Amino acid sequence: MPPKKDKEVKEKPIKGDQAEEMVLQYLRSVNRPYASTDVSTNLKNKVTKPEAQKALIALAEKGQLTMKLYGKQSIFVYNQSQLPVLDPEEFSQLDAETKEVQGTLDERRKELKTVSAELASMEALPKTKELGREINRVDAEVGTRREIRKLTHQNTMTLAALAPFRGDGEAKADPMSAADRDVIDKGWIRWRKEWTDRKKLYKSIMGILGDAGMVANQAEFEDEQGVEVDDDEAQEVDRGEFGAGAVIRKVAAPRAPSAKGAAPAPKAKPAPAPAKKVLGKRTRSESASQDKSGESAERDSDDDDE
Repeated sequence: MPPKKDKEVKEKPIKGDQAEEMVLQYLRSVNRPYASTDVSTNLKNKVTKPEAQKALIALAEKGQLTMKLYGKQSIFVYNQSQLPVLDPEEFSQLDAETKEVQGTLDERRKELKTVSAELASMEALPKTKELGREINRVDAEVGTRREIRKLTHQNTMTLAALAPFRGDGEAKADPMSAADRDVIDKGWIRWRKEWTDRKKLYKSIMGILGDAGMVANQAEFEDEQGVEVDDDEAQEVDRGEFGAGAVIRKVAAPRAPSAKGAAPAPKAKPAPAPAKKVLGKRTRSESASQDKSGESAERDSDDDDE
């Protein structure tokens, strides 16, 4: 069995003069009107209700309390004439202290309002466990905004390009004819072929010179000979939509109408390709003999001139 709890020792209620003194001290300290029931309750029942009623009536008869009847209930308050009266200087000092305390109270209220607002804003922020989801949401919004700006820019550029053809307040531009487009396509095909052929030829020549040992460093050789290679713009064009990977619309050349019964024109034979000169490695004796023959030829030409 659990041990029995010790019975709480109840305090004996106060009676007589002690009860009157306790009630008087209480009403003077609070300086508020109370009934006997309220006084007994506020004193934690140290003075019972009947004893509190007797003490209040006795103190009222002595002139230390003032009694007022409200219906059947009696209300008691400390006699205000027995309270100390402050002189004007004390009133002024008390008024100044009150204003100072009121100013401090206003400042504290402002600080409390500011701190409360900061606390509310911090509580509104996402929690640590929610940061990952919040970051993903912000990234999605940023990506959407970038895509919108990109599409808006493309739309603006497209509208600006189409404005001359729509004739919005300006002279309407005539669209390019098929013949003009054919001329441009033919010119582009021709000159791009010339460009690629020359690049291949130059690459082949540099390979032959390199194999023969005549060019050790291609970059230095090109710099000495003043060879200009393709700049960044040309390389960008070659890599772009008009370069090697482009699908160019080939335009067939129009055929002249042939008369009925006329014999077809004979096909021209292709011209024979020029013989390629192969540069091999020269020995020292061959180089020396060629140099001597060149010098003798120069001397003969000088004698003829004289």
